[in-house]
Amino acid sequence: MYSRLISSKQECLYSDKVEFLSFHPDKYLHGDWRTGQEGSWVLTDDGQVCKILKKGTFKSHSGRKASEYVRTLLGMVLLSAKSNLKGKPVRNIYSFKGDTYSDKARINRKEPTKHEIVFAKYVARGLPPEEAYLRAFPTNNVGYAKNFSSRLIKTERMLKLISEEMQEVLDEAGIKPSYLVESTKKVIDKDKARDSDKLRAIETLMKLCGMFPGEKKTESLTVFQGFSNEQLEQLRSTEVKALAHADKQIEGK
Repeated sequence: MYSRLISSKQECLYSDKVEFLSFHPDKYLHGDWRTGQEGSWVLTDDGQVCKILKKGTFKSHSGRKASEYVRTLLGMVLLSAKSNLKGKPVRNIYSFKGDTYSDKARINRKEPTKHEIVFAKYVARGLPPEEAYLRAFPTNNVGYAKNFSSRLIKTERMLKLISEEMQEVLDEAGIKPSYLVESTKKVIDKDKARDSDKLRAIETLMKLCGMFPGEKKTESLTVFQGFSNEQLEQLRSTEVKALAHADKQIEGK
C-alpha cells in the first residue's frame, strides 16, 4: 500500500483488490475506473485500487470541446476508452502523465505560457511567488504552489520575463535611465554616510534597465519581490534606500 497526504487528508493506493478489501471490506469497488464518480474506489488497468480524487472537465485550447478527466494518485487521465489508468504514483498529481506539461518539461521550456506571463506580472508588482502562482495558475494547492513557484522563478525564461515586467513597472513610475544617471551623480558627489546603500539600489535599477551591456552582469533577484507602492515612492524621492536583493550571474547580451 502507498499513502500520501493530499489537502490534509491521507489518500491510499492499494497494490491489488485483495489488499484493498482487507482494509475496506464494506466499500464498493468499481471494476471500470471510467464509471467511478469523485470519491469512488476504482480498479486500475493494471489491477491496483485507488480513489478518484477529482472528476472534472476542461476545454481544449480552441475552447470548443470539453473533455472529462479524473485525478488520482497516479496522476490525471482523460476519461476515454483509449486512456489507461496504471503505473506508479506520481509526484505531481495535477498534470497528465507523459504530456509536455510535466514538471521537467515545464522547467526546461524555452517560451513562457500565458499563465507564466500573468505570474510574472504579479511578481513584478509585489506579490510573493507562492501567492502569484496561486492567482496565475489553475490550482489551489498551496504546497505545490510554494514548491513549484520557487523552482519556476529561477528559470532563464522567467528571469527574462520578470525583468521585462519590472521594466514596465519602472516606466510607469517614471524611472528612466536618465534619472538613474543623474541620481548616481548626486550620490557620488554627496559627502554624507550610507550612500553605499543608495548606490546599490541605483546600480540594481541600472542593471534592470540593461545599462551594462557587453559583459557578464548581475541581474537582481529583487524582481522576485517586486516593487511595492511604498518602494516606488522611495525610488522617486531623494532618500533612495537599498532594496534587499540576491544576485544571479547571467551572460550580458
